[in-house]
Amino acid sequence: MRGRENTKCNSNAKKRWQILKQALLQRQKSAVGSGDTVSVRRFSTFELLSTKLISTNEQEHLWLQYNCSVFPEFNVDIRHLTQQVKVDDLIGFNNTGNVCVWPSEEVLSYYCLKNKHLFRNQNVCELGGGMTCLAGVIVAVCSDASHVLLTDGNENSVTNVSSIIERNKTLFGKTEVTGRELKWNEREKFDDLSGQYDHIICADCLFFDQYRQDLVDTIDCLLKPGGTASIFAPYRGTTLQAFCDLAKVKFNVDVQLNYDATLWQKHQQMLTKGKEIYDENIHYPVFITLTKMDAKELKTN
Repeated sequence: MRGRENTKCNSNAKKRWQILKQALLQRQKSAVGSGDTVSVRRFSTFELLSTKLISTNEQEHLWLQYNCSVFPEFNVDIRHLTQQVKVDDLIGFNNTGNVCVWPSEEVLSYYCLKNKHLFRNQNVCELGGGMTCLAGVIVAVCSDASHVLLTDGNENSVTNVSSIIERNKTLFGKTEVTGRELKWNEREKFDDLSGQYDHIICADCLFFDQYRQDLVDTIDCLLKPGGTASIFAPYRGTTLQAFCDLAKVKFNVDVQLNYDATLWQKHQQMLTKGKEIYDENIHYPVFITLTKMDAKELKTN
């Protein structure tokens, strides 16, 4: 009986990843100049960043250069999966970020670029950064951070991020940049990072029911007293509120809807397209700021 259940679960998982694979293929078409902003995912980008194809020499990957019109001096090279990706390779720990750059990661990246001063001389960690850790790479390139750690819970993702680090290392200046596999539910494997980080960044990682408490505990473990986590994620039903309720035990929590004039305008424009194309419940990233409480605050909380 248990074998039948496992077979059914694996079948359902493959179906979900087939959908994500199609999202990737459509996103790649957009990246090489189709101009289409409504993908199989219905909505794929706020067009805060732009990309251009710079290399297709590798069989299973391609390189895109990311730019931003607001900061013309900015550019980073990011390695993406190509059409050769196999669904079986995608099934794993929190693996949605291995498919493409989702809107929340795009918004987090844009936020980090616009607010790069916040990370100056700080130790910064991106959690659940997927195949690209785009936001963390931007912090490494633009902010004069002391150290940037790029993490994901999937080994293939971390391998790809290592290639991205190597490709962009001449842009990091004095910032130390490292990548590491980090599973939120394996605390014993990252105890050495306890209390090491001033700032944690994270995008669209709140909807994993199984790991939501683990994510809260991981952020608490990694942050220094008084440290900050900047998180962008859509409501996705009650998942964002569920995360905030858990986080309030250990952090001061601030939630903002309208936090950037450019993005808010794009959001309002997209709302006119209708939910079949743009559903703010799953597409618009809410901005959550967690500030780690000190011992005195925890006692009075």
